[in-house]
Amino acid sequence: MRLAVQNGRRLGKEDFTPPLRDDPAGGGTASSSARITLASMRRPSRAVLRSALGIALAAVVFAVVVPRIASYASVGRQLATVSAAWAVALAVAAALDVLTSALPWKALIPKLSWLGALGFTQASTALTIVLPGGAPLGMAISFGLLRRLRVTAGEAGFAVALTGIWSQVMILLYPLVGAVLVFANGNLSSSTAAIAAASFAAGAIIAALAVAALRSPGAARWLGDTASRVATWIAHLFRRTPPSWSGEALVRLREERLVLLRRRWLVLTLATLGNQLTAYLIFDFSLRAVGISVATIPPSEAFLAWAVGRVISSLPLTPGGIGVVELGMIGTLVGFGAPHAHVVAAVLLYRALVILPTLVVGAAALVGFRLRPSAALDEA
Repeated sequence: MRLAVQNGRRLGKEDFTPPLRDDPAGGGTASSSARITLASMRRPSRAVLRSALGIALAAVVFAVVVPRIASYASVGRQLATVSAAWAVALAVAAALDVLTSALPWKALIPKLSWLGALGFTQASTALTIVLPGGAPLGMAISFGLLRRLRVTAGEAGFAVALTGIWSQVMILLYPLVGAVLVFANGNLSSSTAAIAAASFAAGAIIAALAVAALRSPGAARWLGDTASRVATWIAHLFRRTPPSWSGEALVRLREERLVLLRRRWLVLTLATLGNQLTAYLIFDFSLRAVGISVATIPPSEAFLAWAVGRVISSLPLTPGGIGVVELGMIGTLVGFGAPHAHVVAAVLLYRALVILPTLVVGAAALVGFRLRPSAALDEA
């Protein structure tokens, strides 16, 4: 997988593989999860098969399922009703969504320039939209791009792990928040409540494990060893390269970076919330722009539908969750009684506004990495 060049050398798969030993520059140790992911990507037949299955699933959703909910002609008529004022509001919200993606990385790596943080996160996100692999691949690419920006292995591995944990825990907690808000209005179905409960349980488990690992070296060692054994079993099951890290690597990483986390956890939390909630702003604007009033779909129900979509998008079902995310959000809103054509128009508009800008900015960032790959760090 070749993405860019630096100093006349192409970036290859090895650039996106964290080292398994101490970084001589003081970076510490890093996880080899990226190595496992990229090892699996070396099997072209599997990657092609996953891509084909994802494309087939998305095609079925858009060609068969969505037209049964609302015809594309009626959806087009609703999109044509978007006023100039709403178009401007949607453009501003989409721009905020892109710009705030740099916030969590700046919180953990302050020396990273704003353009550097914005560029590499948009580039990695864009690649995860078009390539199979889901979140693990995105983390591997993020690690590799950070290393190309001359961030030490320890800093890069710690930042990738923490931003991933913070983001995923919040994504899994959003459905519970939405369910509570909807329940207060008396319009919560049993199926939606079950999704919210399962999502909350998964988020609570991840959060509890992360807190335990950060509070206790023994817990960190146990978690690292357990994760290594599970990863090794899965690797053998699917005939993939097993990891070579252990709990000691996690203990060393914890000792090196715990002081930074104690200082920056609140900033990281606020930054992650700020970035993710701009996407909800786009969604709410999309609903109102196509004519769905607050009386028809109040903000609480809109938030729950958006939260369900976020959870689905974190599952590696299709690249970028295309097809399955739309179906989940449409089904939730239709269940709340919103007009079908309006719902489909709003969801498609929202998805276009969160995907297309990232693809454009991510592509431009990759070109920037090719031209000036190491110019994104502030020396101060």
